[in-house]
Amino acid sequence: MKEQTLCKNCGESTNGNYCSNCGQKTATSRLNADYLLDELTNSLFQLQHGFFYTLKELFLNPAKSITEFLNGKRKKYFKPLSYLLILSTFYYLVTLTLDANTWIDDFLTGFNEGIKENNDTTPAILTWFSKHYAYTVLLLLPIFSLASYLSFYKFKKNYVEHIFINSYVTAQQSIIYSFFALLGLVVKHESVEIAPFLVSVSYNFYVYYKLFVHKIKILNPLRSLLTYLIYLLLSAVFFIVVLLISKI
Repeated sequence: MKEQTLCKNCGESTNGNYCSNCGQKTATSRLNADYLLDELTNSLFQLQHGFFYTLKELFLNPAKSITEFLNGKRKKYFKPLSYLLILSTFYYLVTLTLDANTWIDDFLTGFNEGIKENNDTTPAILTWFSKHYAYTVLLLLPIFSLASYLSFYKFKKNYVEHIFINSYVTAQQSIIYSFFALLGLVVKHESVEIAPFLVSVSYNFYVYYKLFVHKIKILNPLRSLLTYLIYLLLSAVFFIVVLLISKI
């Protein structure tokens, strides 16, 4: 007879492959590359229950929600990569409707201004990135996650766990950007242009502050700042390499 185990989602005692109380799989190992591959291949485009619950909880209790997901209590949460893809697509559609720029557009415009010499045209590959916002976000996610993994290395979260953490954070940031894009329809002030960046970065700092608890509290925001500095460096290298490859 199979040994009794406790469900990581609801705490019910069970001896099957699925919890008889909540239905979650009893085998919920630490997030790793296998779990990442499974989500990419099996559930990236599937709508599952828990979307609005996840949306609410990631604003009200982000660190608690992410910690529960990392620790195996996953039944009630929408899967992070699917969640990110849906909300980043929503944000992109909002900007298309309003004829506004995404933050990717602004980033790539600044990047292009910094690298071009006597050429006023934008390289085709950068235009592709700009017009395929959701895919660009997914491509940049591993880079940002590498930056946070390096900055918060001592907290023993593996690289794949950082990918899932940042999937949730980036998805919530898409909602923040969408809100301010819509707010810009009724509030015509320059502060509305900088506000989404400040609020979204502040949200990221807040999540990291609550998620990676350290007795010396000032070190946490410094690590968050370091994450963004590393990310800017790595993403610049990424786009330069892509440009060089595109010219071959």
